[in-house]
Amino acid sequence: MKAYAAIVGPKDGEWFPVEVPEVPGVFTQGRDLVEVEEMAREAIALMTDTPMAEIAIRIEDHRYQIA
Repeated sequence: MKAYAAIVGPKDGEWFPVEVPEVPGVFTQGRDLVEVEEMAREAIALMTDTPMAEIAIRIEDHRYQIA
């Protein structure tokens, strides 16, 4: 099983933006961290042609970082 970092940014309206830097082009969003993990796993599976069951997500929470 391969683990990917899902970087979660500050909430934009009702959505948390998510980027997976290890897979170029994977950007998604979720309403909460549970949905973020599901959406990131699905996006990675589609972009890499990998079964979702073989993908692990490590949430990197950047929601409250101050620039």
